[in-house]
Parts: sequence; C-alpha cells; structure tokens
Amino acid sequence: MIATGEAPVPPDTTSTSRATVELVDASAEPHDGSQASAVASLSEEPSPVAAATALVVCPPANSQPAAIPASAVDPADILPAALAEEAYELISDFSTRFRLSVKRGLDVTFAAAALLVLSPLLLLIAAIIKLTDGGPVFFAQQRVGLRYRSFRMLKFRSMVVHAESLKPKLQLVNESNGPVFKMRRDPRVTRVGRILRKYSLDELPQFINVLRGDMSLVGPRPSLEIEVARYEPWYFRRFAVRPGLTCFWQICARRYRIPFDDWMRLDLKYVDQWSLRLDLMLIVRTFSVVLGGT
Repeated sequence: MIATGEAPVPPDTTSTSRATVELVDASAEPHDGSQASAVASLSEEPSPVAAATALVVCPPANSQPAAIPASAVDPADILPAALAEEAYELISDFSTRFRLSVKRGLDVTFAAAALLVLSPLLLLIAAIIKLTDGGPVFFAQQRVGLRYRSFRMLKFRSMVVHAESLKPKLQLVNESNGPVFKMRRDPRVTRVGRILRKYSLDELPQFINVLRGDMSLVGPRPSLEIEVARYEPWYFRRFAVRPGLTCFWQICARRYRIPFDDWMRLDLKYVDQWSLRLDLMLIVRTFSVVLGGT
C-alpha cells in the first residue's frame, strides 16, 4: 500500500447496500420485455383440441433468451429458504390445501387406472425389449424433484445398454444450448426404442413414480442432478412443485429447438399459473401430441 498522507475516505455503505440488493434481485428470473415475446402461439393448424387449449403456448424456435445478469449469490446458499418460501406461497396462491389434495387424488386415481388398463401393453413392451437384445427392461435414473429431493425415475429402456458411457462422445452434437443433453436422432436409441419414444411409450413406467408421490401427472420434467448443478439461481423455483409426466415444454412440437431459458420460463409459468383446469388442458393436449407421434 502506498501512503499518500491523506485521510481515507469512508466508503458509501448506503450505495453499496443498494447495489447489493439490486444485484441479488437480478438473480431472479428476468422480467424485461423480451420475456413477453419469448412465448408465442403453436404453429400447428388450428383444431378443436387446440382451440380448447388456447392457453398452451410455446416460444418461437428462433427466440433469443433475455440477458441474465450475473449473480454474486451462490444458489446453494439461498435454495433451502427459497424453496420453503415458495412452498408456502403455493399453498396460499392455490387458496387452500384442499385443491392440492384434489390434484394429488387425481394423480393417484389416474395413474392407478392407467397401470391397470395398460398392463397388457406394458407386459408386451417389456417382452419385446427383453427379447430384442436381452438387456434390462427398465432404465432407472436419479432425478431431482419436489423441494430438491432426489428420486429414481423409471422408464422403459429405449437405448443400448451402455448408452451412458457413450454420452460424453456426443456432447459436441448436443442440440440444447443449456445444461441438458437433447438430440433428436440419438444414435444410442435402439430400433424398438425409436418407436417407444415416438409415441412416448417409454415414459409409461413413470405412472409408478406418480403413485409413489415422486411425480405428478402434470409438472416440470424432472432434472438430472448433474444438470441442476449448472442451473442459474432463478431456475430453482421450478422445484416448488412435483415434476410431471407432461408440461408446457413436453407438448411443444418444436421443443428440441426451444432455447433452454425459454424452457425454464415455461416451467415457471406453470408454477405461477397452476390450476386444475390448466392441468386438464395440458393432459388433453398431451393426448393429441402423443397420438400424433411427435
């Protein structure tokens, strides 16, 4: 330090505190004008189903995510408190615990009925997978769910047995601009797996996760732990609800081309706008998307 002989000027703590508050607030989801234009109507031809689900929208394929200011706050420091506060706000916003209980009741009823009705199909798919290559029928993977709790998500195996070991070699052709790995023509997918994925049949075992309480019928798709480690702080609010089998992003025909920030905005839109009516609309829309093989 070089002595100048002058008395040091005390720092302006007021402006520093104000700047700190502004910086922490900037870590939340951006709310500038670009967000309003990030979500546009589906480009599909209007139909009775589409008309009945007019609230279901997806961002345009060429949309650019709004700039997200850097944050000096470590997400690990604010996550527990943020989730606890969000869970309380959800109960308040949804009027009463009764409506959340109804949602859970619908989840259990629908999942149990689906497993019962689809049991012959489930057994057939399991037999085909086993007879095709002799590998495991199910693929279980650790995912992050409600209040940041980890659980094992089930799927019918649609890839080769050693698929995870091949993933690092494919990172250069990742079609997502975020921490997730998405590839429409993934070479690890088997011939049977392509059919299962086209009609989302590989997701059917997740009805078991719904019965267990790990997931809901509708909610943000569950994330991998390695992906969550790279999340921006404003993404974490999506963990205030149970992850689901379907969501806004899941029913978008162009979902693989949606910027990751817009995907997260769609998830937060569900958190903010949740209602039983919205759940039913998303379920109806999901049926039309699945039957269309998209």
